[in-house]
Amino acid sequence: MRVWEGGHPRAPVLLAVHGLGGSGRYWQGLEGLVGDRFRILAPDLGGFGRSAKPRLAAYDRDFHLGALDAIAGGEDGPITLVGHSLGGVLAELWAGQHPDRVAGLALCASPYPEPHPKWDPAHWSGARMVIPGLAANAARLAWPFVRLPAQVLSKYPGAVVRDYGRQTLRSRGRTLWSLWSDPSLEAEVRAAAAALKANTPLLLQHAADDHGVAVANLDRWSALLPSAITSVVEDGGHQYLLHRRFEPLRAWLADLPVGGHR
Repeated sequence: MRVWEGGHPRAPVLLAVHGLGGSGRYWQGLEGLVGDRFRILAPDLGGFGRSAKPRLAAYDRDFHLGALDAIAGGEDGPITLVGHSLGGVLAELWAGQHPDRVAGLALCASPYPEPHPKWDPAHWSGARMVIPGLAANAARLAWPFVRLPAQVLSKYPGAVVRDYGRQTLRSRGRTLWSLWSDPSLEAEVRAAAAALKANTPLLLQHAADDHGVAVANLDRWSALLPSAITSVVEDGGHQYLLHRRFEPLRAWLADLPVGGHR
């Protein structure tokens, strides 16, 4: 597992979790804003970015939560978690499993669980997978040739664009199912919310013009986490953090009581 690290080496840990198709380098813009107050750890989840992509991995919640355990297990003290999109769902689940270690939790543009039983990847086999499989393989073969123009034309950082092309069909599809569509997910999300300590600092943030994950998802999270600060950013879409260079997170992170170091 590749883990990008930045910030102050003796500061409290900020564990930043990327969304679907992302990588740890998604969060590099945070270092200039809060790197003097946090030690930032941002993994490439298994199957994404430069991390290994085992062909038979489940890419389910246990698989990805185990990756966060592996990182957090080597760290002392409280941990602040920030997750973008599906990374926010994963961060919330991990926080519920380790409430005593959570110094704060921020969910940015995160979708609320939406069951889609017919999407169960356990049924992805046989003839129905021939065309998607061929398309995925063709895309991977073509990526080295289109990567450079994609970086030049994209409005996103080059490292983020490069890493987006490193995901696999299996890791993308199964992660999407597990952290959004699995009918059993909402019960786990609710249990995690109930396990959090009452005084845990929480932030729910969304962009008003997010067409990928509608801002209505913010209302559902807010109902589940009523003590959270809710924030609607005027524009920037689903990638408002990149568009706004992570500024919407600065004030909340700066106010956290663990944000300083000695």
